[in-house]
Amino acid sequence: MSDFFEQSINNYSGLSSETKPTIAAGNNVPNGSRWREVDTKNVYFFNLSDDKWYLKDEYLKSIFGAMPVVDIRALDILEQVLTTLKKIEYHLAIASDTNLNDQDV
Repeated sequence: MSDFFEQSINNYSGLSSETKPTIAAGNNVPNGSRWREVDTKNVYFFNLSDDKWYLKDEYLKSIFGAMPVVDIRALDILEQVLTTLKKIEYHLAIASDTNLNDQDV
């Protein structure tokens, strides 16, 4: 079993023209550390796996990849719409006004 431990992140700040600390440059930069550029107000986050700094959205993509966002509520609504469309299709097919229950579809 792997050992996991929680590590504090570092908060850095500096000018956009300054070089941000990296592991390759001999710095001890914990994963998820932040760098705030005081002149641009941009905030960067450090990804230890590739030793690079990313803006927030880029950082999340670098960690999680292109993971789709699943909205459970939206999926539920789409399922209800699909059920209703199936009922309409069935009614049109038999040219009837018969009420169908969801379990009949």
